[in-house]
Amino acid sequence: MTETNVLPWIEVNEMMDEEYRQQVVADALGYYPKASPELNKFALAVFKNTIHVNGFRSFQSIPLHMVKMQVVKEFKVNTLLAEAVICLWAEKQHEIIETLANAAREANIPVPAKWGWEEGRYGFVQSEDPQEIEKLASALSAEKTKPEADHYILAGLWLSHSLFVEKTQE
Repeated sequence: MTETNVLPWIEVNEMMDEEYRQQVVADALGYYPKASPELNKFALAVFKNTIHVNGFRSFQSIPLHMVKMQVVKEFKVNTLLAEAVICLWAEKQHEIIETLANAAREANIPVPAKWGWEEGRYGFVQSEDPQEIEKLASALSAEKTKPEADHYILAGLWLSHSLFVEKTQE
């Protein structure tokens, strides 16, 4: 069996256009106050340590439009911040991820019942040959418009690592 290469979430930047990157960051920033307690704590710590704007003492006091610009910039270069943003995005977009996961299960793709931010934070799996989950995400996204179509593609990446974790546990 070949070793699974899990890519950190910062690598997803190579697959995003600038408009979608801004959408993902906006989703994450808008969602973080409502995130589950542990994810909120993790993301807030990352944001506080990473995002600094002259004239503002704390991350929470920076106006959202200024925070967004800084987070988009850091998303491209900071591995931990990219992880926090994607985890927030995934928790916010749980309905799209669950739709894809259910479609995968119907297609006999072994997606685990529980795949939250704690499991998914470590990255995604991508190979030369698209995985079945990626093909399914592409098929589902074909019926959608932007940014929802892109959300399905990112959801496929979010679930990609789960397929390999499940196999190693069996």
